[in-house]
Amino acid sequence: MFIRLWRGELPLWKTFWLFGGLGGGLFLTVLSTMLALTDVPDDATAYAILFAFMIVVLYLALICVAIWRAATKFQGNPTYKVLSKLAVAAFGASIFILVAGVLFVEIH
Repeated sequence: MFIRLWRGELPLWKTFWLFGGLGGGLFLTVLSTMLALTDVPDDATAYAILFAFMIVVLYLALICVAIWRAATKFQGNPTYKVLSKLAVAAFGASIFILVAGVLFVEIH
């Protein structure tokens, strides 16, 4: 199923709402909960949070590609195609800013 998702072969609604909205929201909720429950993390906890962060970013990048590809193959209303690609562009930019912010904090 993930190969078909990556190739954009699943329906746009399923890719966007189930994998993007529901799946992405679940990953972000877990990561936010981990961060909220940690006052001053020790090294092991910090590495676990960093690992979880990397998994979330990889998942979201996969979903952005999958949505873009599914939108490209979409045969329905062209408005949905355009809106999906705009949402991916905005979300992709926010992922980039988030990662850049984390790297900036780690460097400084």
